[in-house]
Amino acid sequence: MAVDHTVADGRSQEVAQSALELLALLARALLILSRLQPPQAFRLPYPPEAQSALDQIVLRCILREEDPPESLPALISWCRQRTVGELPVRVPDHVVTPEARLLSPRAARPTRTCNELASYGPQGLVEQQAVGLLNRLAIRCPTPALFRECRSFLLSHPVLLRPRDYKTPVWEHVHDVYAPAGSGQMLCTACGLPATRALCEREECSQEVPPPETRPTPEGALLLDPALRAFLCLAAPTEHAVLAELARRGVRVELHDPGLGLFRLPTAGGTRTRLLGVYDRRHPGLLAARVSELLSVTEATLTVAVPDRHICRPGFREAFEACLDTTAGPRVRLTSPAVFAGLPAALHAAAYVKEDNA
Repeated sequence: MAVDHTVADGRSQEVAQSALELLALLARALLILSRLQPPQAFRLPYPPEAQSALDQIVLRCILREEDPPESLPALISWCRQRTVGELPVRVPDHVVTPEARLLSPRAARPTRTCNELASYGPQGLVEQQAVGLLNRLAIRCPTPALFRECRSFLLSHPVLLRPRDYKTPVWEHVHDVYAPAGSGQMLCTACGLPATRALCEREECSQEVPPPETRPTPEGALLLDPALRAFLCLAAPTEHAVLAELARRGVRVELHDPGLGLFRLPTAGGTRTRLLGVYDRRHPGLLAARVSELLSVTEATLTVAVPDRHICRPGFREAFEACLDTTAGPRVRLTSPAVFAGLPAALHAAAYVKEDNA
């Protein structure tokens, strides 16, 4: 990813890239630790990602003559109490905003920023897990039509409140990507995603007026795999809106591959392949890195559709375009459902909210 086309060059470019890679490593470590029970998470030896992140953060603090975290639990407390801009890892503001957080302060759970950073680069974790699950599902499905049904089911069901009602051929293929909801698990009544009492996984519903409520999941409820919730279900409203507008125009699209919202648009004979990607990401620089990675293995053009509220965020488009690789930039167009429909995006955009404080 081109970290910055206007400020960073030469040595400063290398420093910024190194910082981004360390921040991504830290995000992966936090996610791995979050999946372990507390005694296991802090039992020696630490997971390799956690030990490496701790070592590198300590080294940076020593070089900066700052007090380092004394242990892995202390580093986790740092990530819970500090924003990205307060950590000893300086990443350009247009790549990851300084006020973003890796862990929510109250719940100490990984944020959307943490998921997006953990998916950055060749060692990426979360988005790559979601793609792997969908690829395996596609292989198991005997027909493309059944896979599309399965994908649509996952897209619309991040939580199953009454799983006994879903004894269908689709359920036979998708049941293994669901797990029992833990005791005390809450749901957001606005978006249907898992939540704490303060904030849901979308991290934006709580800013509505009035804010939506949360309610407990019923006994026996199942949760979709968290990687699929983060990188498939969050983009579902945008995907539905864009595909509905294309259908209204009589444009038929096909899944380009079993991945996360990548579709093939019609083309005239002999012309370059046209792709449509649908995403809901907080950080345009990290989205640009993913788009550049996709286009590095194809000559296709790519229309990138994001929620209207992102298009309206000051600096979102500029940051996205600045972080595209030079070979990918001319082949990318950034848009949103409202732009597709020929309407001002501002009429449809909710106010952008900063990183969670739950």
